[in-house]
Amino acid sequence: MGKYKFIVFEGIDGCGKTVQSKKLSESIHGYYTYEPTEGDVGKLIRKILRGEVNYSDETLALLFAADRREHISTISRELKCRYVVSDRYIYSSIVYQTIQGVDLDFILSINRFAIKPDVLVYLDVDVEEALRRIGKNRKDIFENREMLKLVKKRYWDIIENEIFKPRHGYVVIDTTKKSIEETHREIVRALKEKGVIG
Repeated sequence: MGKYKFIVFEGIDGCGKTVQSKKLSESIHGYYTYEPTEGDVGKLIRKILRGEVNYSDETLALLFAADRREHISTISRELKCRYVVSDRYIYSSIVYQTIQGVDLDFILSINRFAIKPDVLVYLDVDVEEALRRIGKNRKDIFENREMLKLVKKRYWDIIENEIFKPRHGYVVIDTTKKSIEETHREIVRALKEKGVIG
């Protein structure tokens, strides 16, 4: 593998993954990216998540895969010259689409082109704390207490069953009682221990 690594952040809404993925990217001079992307398919996905348009769960899974296929072209290009840090990736599809009843094997098959990240940083957080952080800024159909509990359980299922296991495994950080700076330092320390960053 090359010098630069592909780092993915995942977690329930309110865990701090967007803040932390951006912060890590800045600190290691990496390329920050996210899913859904800002491409045409990604924009359609966002409309679906906001409840503005309706598609079947299988169609939504296919749209995520299509958006990811385009995204991977960018990721592969950027990895030639710098670290890539992504806020969400295939793991989000596995979590949210299986909750909607889409078969796991189907999700993996339509994402068979996906490249494995070097590490998955999973930011854990208490559901009540997540809801407090989200507050009145709730934007999509998945941001409620029962859904967050289910999403959290599915993420742990992925880690425990090593589904689409990253090359260097997982970094799990509990952000519930940590400041942004404390969480960032812990992430950096853990990634250095794994040899993912210098």
